[in-house]
Amino acid sequence: MKKFLILMLALTSLSAWADGMSIRFEPLYGVEHSLNRYPEPERYSTRTFFGARVLAGLTLLSLEVEGNQSNGRRDLPSQNLKTEDQTQRLLIGLRSTVPVSNWVGFFARAGARGSKEKTTITDTSTLVKTVKEPPIQWDPYAGTGIQIALSNILAASAGATWIFIKQGKPDVQYTLGLTMKFGKVQ
Repeated sequence: MKKFLILMLALTSLSAWADGMSIRFEPLYGVEHSLNRYPEPERYSTRTFFGARVLAGLTLLSLEVEGNQSNGRRDLPSQNLKTEDQTQRLLIGLRSTVPVSNWVGFFARAGARGSKEKTTITDTSTLVKTVKEPPIQWDPYAGTGIQIALSNILAASAGATWIFIKQGKPDVQYTLGLTMKFGKVQ
């Protein structure tokens, strides 16, 4: 997460020097449907996440960097297990927003997502804990959404992103964001 914050600051500094470019910052809140690898067998669950996204560039083509985190808990009484998941993600890619009016625009995004997962499995009968931390996994993503301008520097956005993991069906993230724009207004 520290690297993400350093990258956000670097992008902000670079944009101040570029003519016609802007930095847009989006705090995010969302819901995801994602694969849980542990305990086996693998299964999908739905949980919430929070994060932030930085867009640097022009409206039609921007560099996008997003960091988010989700925490989840699943109780499996038939197996005497309780699992606690923590997942941190970094998404790096491109985003293009096409305005259809002065107040509404649609966007498309694509890139790669890195995921760092930690799962703590507790046997509820013996209270023995096992921690699983697989290596960081990188997967491609693509998404779309709508952005509605609230003023020249503030907009609300909603989107869906599909992450194409190596096994199983794609993970899906639905997000709500509030975009704040810094720099020269186009």
